[in-house]
Amino acid sequence: MPYGGAEKDRQRSEKIMNEKRKTGYLIKTVSDILGREANFMLKEQDLTWAQSRLIGFLTRNGGERTQKEIENFLEVSHPTVVGIVSRMEQNGFVTCRTDQTDRRNKIVSLTEKSMDAGRTMWDMLKRQDEIMFSGFTAEERDRLDEYLLRIYDNLNSMH
Repeated sequence: MPYGGAEKDRQRSEKIMNEKRKTGYLIKTVSDILGREANFMLKEQDLTWAQSRLIGFLTRNGGERTQKEIENFLEVSHPTVVGIVSRMEQNGFVTCRTDQTDRRNKIVSLTEKSMDAGRTMWDMLKRQDEIMFSGFTAEERDRLDEYLLRIYDNLNSMH
């Protein structure tokens, strides 16, 4: 017994394509692709996307920060940061120590290995950006950043 025929298939395909044109869907899909590609590129460095973001954050902030500051930057829970930092420490990318001024804080610091990986990582991510923004003018990129920041701020104001 036919399930709906060619016309039903066309309508279903059209509905799916219209769904895929929704801004939220596109943002999520682009984010997933960026993460997947970044993880693929970073695999040879034995890093994940989240770990590379942590290296970038520490690099831009003097090479060390507390786990709480890392939580705030990555916008993830304490247990998630503990897991990320623990794996990075096991792999020699960071060291951890207790903050002498406030023993409740754990300070995470870059190692030489992470600084070397960071340079390679930066080159890979620059190539990804070149591909992602191929055909965009500087003005278009600036506008896109402004729009995404507004979306980000709007979503963060919900809580």
